[in-house]
Amino acid sequence: MKRLLKITMVLAISLIAFGTYAADAIHGVGSIHKFKVNVDASNVHLTDHIGNIYTWAVYKADKTTAAVSGKDYLFTSAGAGVDENTADIQWLQGGTFFVEVTEANAAGACTTLRRLEIEVSTGALDLMVSASDAVGTTVSGVALTSCNGGSGALIDNVTNDFGSTTRYFTVKMTSDNQPFTTGTWGFDFTPSPASTVSSSTGGTVSGSSVTVAPGTSQVILTVVTANTPGKSPANDITLNLVASNAYITLGTVTTNEDETKNGANNTPDSFVITASPETSVIAID
Repeated sequence: MKRLLKITMVLAISLIAFGTYAADAIHGVGSIHKFKVNVDASNVHLTDHIGNIYTWAVYKADKTTAAVSGKDYLFTSAGAGVDENTADIQWLQGGTFFVEVTEANAAGACTTLRRLEIEVSTGALDLMVSASDAVGTTVSGVALTSCNGGSGALIDNVTNDFGSTTRYFTVKMTSDNQPFTTGTWGFDFTPSPASTVSSSTGGTVSGSSVTVAPGTSQVILTVVTANTPGKSPANDITLNLVASNAYITLGTVTTNEDETKNGANNTPDSFVITASPETSVIAID
């Protein structure tokens, strides 16, 4: 009886272990990966496979239902044919998928089948905002603090207009640490203090939102804020821009950034805009 109990326990543990089998790889939604067979270290097709026919396929978690091209994934390379021993696949939404390849010999009579389990994670989407210069180079440390845009400028002797200051923030979207360029993406933003925001390159600003067309992974935002002259540091401006609600769209599928995982870098270091003295108009006695 004890022996039977031990065998039962071993079987139960084995089943549990089998049930918690990890995926062969974890990829990010929106990312593109090359799947390959029959390659050597130089990525050259081995001679004894030349002329063979390959068929690549993607299945859902049940291993039998075909995943939907254009909804679940896309082949960005041929994916089938003679000597097509590689296939580039872009993941369009999260979930568990199986990538399968069938290789047939040149005569087409005998085949070999292999498959991999891929977990596609939405947590690999990452929006990053950084204080930058006008061409997107990150600004940090003491360089974040500088005089306002009106410093040293001639102010007329009638009004009290001390001008404005222009600063820049660069926003980048990645998936699986790859620059995201294959679909539309966007985000909302909130400048502090209230400022005028426009795009100097890469995106379209509408209200407090930005949309970026396919083909670019970053946008540079131009932020113009009114100067507040007076005693420093009391009248210095701490300028920031916080991004939120980031997303990517591939075909008809929209996936949002998981801000509980990747939202920390949606708030960049702040610029400190140092105030100039609020010199009065020149009076004459």
